[in-house]
Amino acid sequence: MKIKGSFRPWWRWIALAIAVLGCVTLLLVRNGRSPHKQIATVGSTPPALIRAGPEKANAHAAMQPASPRETAATAVKDELCGVSESDSLRAGNETLEQHVARLTEPAISGWKSSLASSEDLRRQAIGLALANARPRPRPGDAPSKDTPVNNSLVLLAMQTDDPAIYSLALHQCLDEDYAMAAGPCEALSWEHWAAIAPDNAMPWLWIAARANRTADPQGVETALANASAAAGIQEYGSSLYAQAMAALPGDASPLEKAAAGTEVNSVSMGGAPLEIASLCSQTAIQKSLRKEQCSAITKDLAKQGSTMFDLVLASRLAERLGFPEEVRTALMTEAKNAMVALTSTPNPWTTTGPDPSTDLSGGLWFRCGPVRRYDAFVDAILAAHGNERVALAAVSRTLQGIK
Repeated sequence: MKIKGSFRPWWRWIALAIAVLGCVTLLLVRNGRSPHKQIATVGSTPPALIRAGPEKANAHAAMQPASPRETAATAVKDELCGVSESDSLRAGNETLEQHVARLTEPAISGWKSSLASSEDLRRQAIGLALANARPRPRPGDAPSKDTPVNNSLVLLAMQTDDPAIYSLALHQCLDEDYAMAAGPCEALSWEHWAAIAPDNAMPWLWIAARANRTADPQGVETALANASAAAGIQEYGSSLYAQAMAALPGDASPLEKAAAGTEVNSVSMGGAPLEIASLCSQTAIQKSLRKEQCSAITKDLAKQGSTMFDLVLASRLAERLGFPEEVRTALMTEAKNAMVALTSTPNPWTTTGPDPSTDLSGGLWFRCGPVRRYDAFVDAILAAHGNERVALAAVSRTLQGIK
């Protein structure tokens, strides 16, 4: 089944939850307990349509907040973190999500604009990418990638050849089958990312995933060979997340901080492609060469992977490949603890439960409990210099009362 790029964040997290559950179940069953609740040619010729000039990111474009004038006819009083008096009153024609967007729009808009106009090129890149932010995408929401902002991001990636910026631009340009969308995005290629990050296995994993989707077995073999031979693995998205959140003004309210974190998360990369699990399937690893390649990739993910998805993928593959028991147990335990930490710090915009767009109870997930817990997770990522895996481990230790 082909999955459109616009749905990839939901798909990856659904797959992640299933994978974690599988890993935890294996761990607990093995320990005799019942499971509880609980990833070539270099470059291409740049097309002539590339234009110069970074544009500022649009604020809360996907949320479409109602104008202040429309709030006169109040229908609901929302219980939002840090919001009181008249600001807590929602207009009769507003959804809860639009209400939150209207209240946080001034701070978020200024933050995005400051990033997009920053002299730091990586901050500038994430500021541009935030124009694509969709904290709560809807089915059928597949906006065009041929936009002025993506054009500017592509140009910045080509001018700098910074692996982090290039990776960010690639992931904003993904279309079906992991190809680049029509327009400015066609100036980018996975192969060029691999060329400017020669010791990084991550570009080759994405090249392997693309080859698998386009039924190119030789391309898969070549990409996995290069990935397994690389010195390390890095996805860059976590560090860019930290840089973006570090630029948020210190006086941002808890709700504004949570909104900012959610927007950055919606454009982040997330780690290795899920296809690696199928390319290293039980059947595939019966071939000795593929098993050697998958083992090398799994070791890199286990040791250097920085995202939750990298961790879960490493745990699944380590079990499948028959890694030493102590390694498998350590990875499964880490994955279990990380999932508990993740579910204890809910993202108010994407948490499973009452739909924030229709819930009339005052916005369960926008109250101070969930918002402050999510903000604490953002703080943990900043303290970990963008390493989501380290941040989740720190949250887990806090939950367990371990210093």
